[in-house]
Parts: sequence; C-alpha cells; structure tokens
Amino acid sequence: MSTRILYSSGRIVFIQLIILIGFLSLLSRFIYLQISQDIFLDDQVFNRLDSQYSLLAPRGKILDRNGNVLALDVKGFSVGIDLEKFKFEEATITFLSELLDKDPFSLSNILYGKSSGYKEISRNINFETKEKLRVKKIPGVYFRENLRRSYPERNITSHVVGLTDIDRKGIQGVELIFDNELRGKEGSFEGIKGAKNTKLEGKRIAAVSGKNITLTIDINIQSIAYHQLNEAIKENNAKAGSIVVIEPKSGDILGLVNYPSFDPSNRKNLTDMSKLRNRATIDIFEAGSVLKPLAMSAILESDYLPKTSKIDTSPGWIEYEGFKTSDFKDYGALSLSQIISLSSNVGMVKLCQYQDIEHLTNYYKKFGIGRYPTSIMLPAREGFLPHSSQFTLRDKVSSCYGYGMTLSALQIAQAYSVFANEGNFIELNLFKDHSFDEPVDEKVLQKETNDIVLDMLVESVNSSDGTASKAKMQEKIVAGKTGTAKESLEEETTYSATFAGFVPHDEPELLAVVVLNGLSGEDYSGGRVSAPVFSRLMQQIFMLQDLKI
Repeated sequence: MSTRILYSSGRIVFIQLIILIGFLSLLSRFIYLQISQDIFLDDQVFNRLDSQYSLLAPRGKILDRNGNVLALDVKGFSVGIDLEKFKFEEATITFLSELLDKDPFSLSNILYGKSSGYKEISRNINFETKEKLRVKKIPGVYFRENLRRSYPERNITSHVVGLTDIDRKGIQGVELIFDNELRGKEGSFEGIKGAKNTKLEGKRIAAVSGKNITLTIDINIQSIAYHQLNEAIKENNAKAGSIVVIEPKSGDILGLVNYPSFDPSNRKNLTDMSKLRNRATIDIFEAGSVLKPLAMSAILESDYLPKTSKIDTSPGWIEYEGFKTSDFKDYGALSLSQIISLSSNVGMVKLCQYQDIEHLTNYYKKFGIGRYPTSIMLPAREGFLPHSSQFTLRDKVSSCYGYGMTLSALQIAQAYSVFANEGNFIELNLFKDHSFDEPVDEKVLQKETNDIVLDMLVESVNSSDGTASKAKMQEKIVAGKTGTAKESLEEETTYSATFAGFVPHDEPELLAVVVLNGLSGEDYSGGRVSAPVFSRLMQQIFMLQDLKI
C-alpha cells in the first residue's frame, strides 16, 4: 500500500514538472516575442484586419488604326508610412527622397513630429523602385498595388492621345474626350485579408474594365511626321510647327504632330505649359498664298472671265484702295495657272477686285474656313472669316492672297481635301469606331473647275519656275501650293511658312500640310522651308508602304 502511494506521488510530480517546464517555455517565448519581435507581431495583426477595398478598374487602351497601343494601364505601387512604426532618421529621409525623387525638406515636413496615422508619400512607382525600397526593410514602410497610365509613344502622340491626372482621370486629348468610356467601373471587396494583402473571405464585386478607343492615326506615319517636323524645326531655327497627314478619300487623319511636344509619361519637370497646346487644331494664322487656289476656284465659278485669259501683272506691283501690293518681280502677262504657280499677288488683286464679296466668302465657307472641325472632337478653333458685310474693298482683294482671315493647319488640310476629292467636301475624322453627327459630305466645286485648279497645283510643283518645286517626288506627281505670311508680335517680325499638297495628283492617297512658325532667318518662304519637308515626308511614307507589300 505504501509503495503504491509513493509511486503515484512521483508520477504526479513528474507531470507537474513537465507542465511547469512547458509553461515556462511559453512564457519565455512570449517575453521574447514581446521584446524582440514586436514589429513582426504588429505586421501579422495588421495583415489580418477586417477591411474594405476598392478594386481598380483597368482604364481602356487607346489604339492606332492597326491595333498598336498608344496608351494603357500598367501595374504600379504607392508607398505609405505608418507613423507609429517609422523612425525619423536623417539617413532614412535621404534614402527615401533620392529613391522616390522627392525633395528631402518637403518629405521631412510631412513626416517629422507626427506620431500616428498613415501617410502616402509616393504614388505610381514602378516594380524596380519598389524592390529597392523593400529590401531596405524600413520599419513602417508599406506598399499598395495600384495602376498607372503609360504612353509607349511618349512625345510622338501626346497632343492627340492627351493625358490623365494622378488618379488616371482624363484631362486632355482623347483621354479627356472619352474619359467616361475609358474609365470603366471600380469593384469592391469587403471582408478579411491575409498576408501580402491576400483576400481570405468576404464579398467581392469585380471591377469592369474600360472600353478601348481606336483612332484613325497610323503610328508609323505619325512617327515619320514627328521626326521630320523636329528636323525641320532645328534646320530652320523655327519656334513652332505642325504637320497633318490625311487619307483624302476617307477623311481619316493618319498623322497629327506638333512642335514643341511633351512626354505624358514624365511631366514632372514640365514648366512650359504652351507645350501642351495642340497647335495643329488650336493655333490659327493668316496662311498667305496657300489660300490662293481657294480664291481662284471661286473666281472660275463666277464666270467673270474666260479660263484662257491672260492678266498683265506689270510693273510687278499694284496700288489698290490706298495700299500697294507687290510681286517678287515683274512677271508680265500671266495665264491663270501661272498666277497660281508663280504665286502672283498682283494677278490675284486684279482678278479679285471685280468679284462679289458675298460670292467669295460663301466659297471660303464651303472649304471649311470659319467652321469648327466637329468630327475630330479635339479642342479646335474655327478661325476667323469676317461676314461679307464687314469686308472692305481692300479686305476683299487681300483675302484672295491669304490675308484678313485665319485658320489652322487642320483646316488647311480640310480645304485641300476638296481638290483631292474631285471638288467634294469630306469631313475629317479621328476615330475608327465612333461616329458623331452625320459627317458633312457636300459638293463644293464642279468637276471641271476642280480639274482646272488641280492642273494649277500640279504646275506649281512641277514646272521649272513654280514656287513649290522643292516638293517634287521621284516617280510620283505632286499637286500642291506654298504659302508665306508675315507675323508681327510685340515689335518682332517673323514668318510662317506653309505647304499643302497631295500625291499622286490623279488618285490621291495621301495629303499633308506642313506649317513652320516663327521663322526669322534668310530662308522663310513656304517654297524653301516647308515644301522640302513634304517631299521627304512622303518619300519615307511611301517607302515604308512599299516595304510592307
């Protein structure tokens, strides 16, 4: 009996000892974790909170006519600081400011002296930057996955595609026009999340991606135009410029570029807001002689004089209504075609002085002057075309050689598309999969008249003394016209140089307008400056098309 009691008591002591050792081990582990692993424990608690999340909707892509991506959403990360865990140290602030491209003084002001809360310090960093920061294991630094807008073609398409703000909301260009369609619809998650932001359980409403928008732009043509424009700006020391390329038969805009431009993916240091301006649609100017064919069309359809008439332009100048208008030299007697190809101001004054003002202004309107280019949807200006009642006699003749009314590079392209379409006005278009109001398609000129003007445009480029001879191409016949106009601003005199034309002349495939502004060197005429740009532009585009065949 005694032996049994002693045996039983020993077993109880042993079990109690085991329990005591286990308790002491747990207590030691708890003390260790509390003292040495508090950050780990806090992170585990933080990672298992009940939470509510918005699920970002990927913004729709913007594509060119062939499906090439011009704008899209890519994965990004935001960086936030839990101020209770973050240790304010100068070395840490320096590291963060350098890695995140932040001003260290501003970053210090945001974080210093605050003991609680969560502060986002950077948004839309890329994966590489996030990893550099993660390996540092700075206490209190957390990441949140988000989306950021990316523009693969950067400066080349910026004025058409536009840009978004930091929240991916469209603020310019196509991004703004179709913001509602591109934006999509955010989803949500309500429940419990686990480590690495894993959703463990709860209610999830999926995000709906935004719709894609397809443009008529051809990125290959857009790129060629952009580089040709930049080369021309440097070569001629111009201040600004634009090129518009269209497909005349459809009215599709294949290229629309400006200088200066900007990179919508990296605009932190952008200080010159004029770079954001889409000059091809916004900037209006007196275009000069490039508008003479429009006036000549109206004159021909007025039946004022036989189409075989000769006009005496001697002695190379004319005084009309108290103003003197001159030619480059005394051309003597000129045919109507020579007045266009040699760009005789005197000849146009003599033809226009007997024209009815209302007749002229009606034709200008038919070509699109003074009208908004509605189908492109981009911000644009209608230009200035005075009412016929506001035209003085001097204004009337000045309009015939391109002064007294203003229009944009895009409107010049619209006007010249009439000559490329056998006298028909076909409204320009920028979108492949969207239609707005019924597109304007109307007869402007009789085919006979259009054929006569077309011959004049061919002579302007291809005759030995035509002002647009530098626009010639090998193997293809170009039709077009130059324009040069004086620009005066704050006692500074500069010039704008323009060439508008299409090729081939008989079955036009491409039409382009080249405008260079702010010229002040010895060469500033459309014939010397803009016409060669057109020739090089078209040579490259057709060479590219031949390679694709």
